Amino acid sequence: MSKTCSFSILSCLVLLSLTIVNLSHAGLDDKSLLIYFSFDEGKGKEAKDGSQHGHDGELVKSPKWVDGKFEKALQFNGNDGNYVIVPIDNANHALQTLKTLSVAFWVKRGPTKDQIRDWNYMIGAGSLRWHVIFKKGGEKTYFWTQSGGTWAQKGISDDIQPEDWVHITVTHDTKSNVTIYFDGKKAGGGDKPPEIDEIDGSFMVGARNPGIEFFTGIIDEVYLFNRVIDKNEMQEIMDGTFLPVQPADRVTTSWAHIKAKRD
Repeated sequence: MSKTCSFSILSCLVLLSLTIVNLSHAGLDDKSLLIYFSFDEGKGKEAKDGSQHGHDGELVKSPKWVDGKFEKALQFNGNDGNYVIVPIDNANHALQTLKTLSVAFWVKRGPTKDQIRDWNYMIGAGSLRWHVIFKKGGEKTYFWTQSGGTWAQKGISDDIQPEDWVHITVTHDTKSNVTIYFDGKKAGGGDKPPEIDEIDGSFMVGARNPGIEFFTGIIDEVYLFNRVIDKNEMQEIMDGTFLPVQPADRVTTSWAHIKAKRD
């Protein structure tokens, strides 16, 4: 086979791999992704939002930068009252996720005895508008919403939330239901929910607005969407392949490997 023919074939393979990456990993191009906290800064007083919307979070009372599921994460100490906060106001009205939403994150809660309170708020928005909660009594995951000024919907996991790392996804859709997933598998949920009341205050990680009922544990890779994500997307998020950064490296590696073979 001639060198020209070999190079043409190699070039086609590279173009094909680039096309596959672009089709499969366009996460940051998704405008429905409202917040993405990787927490990979590993230092500082701000959590950078990797979405298109720039909803950066402020670290309050210094949650600790630690090793996470992927690179770095934040550790919250229920005694110290630390959390991450993103104000919800006219400047970021997009965070008013009232009908459909998906929230996904990695969490390592540690032993139940280390939880400070019975209700431990991992992630949520507003003054009890919607929240993903670990309940010490029963050791299960809850998803609560408020509608019409009162508690409106309760989703509960069928299984105990593990002490070690687990990936939690919650989807909320007023046209269908609330579903809780552990590591991509359905783990519970609730019936068709009403529309959530307008969200006041802020989006928070590690506590609930206005900064009470704190969580004890480590949280990493936080995603918030204004739509219901599907199981394929859940799997990509869990694998760390939803975003285009890692695949870009893989293409570079593949090209280096092909080039070495050619030389």
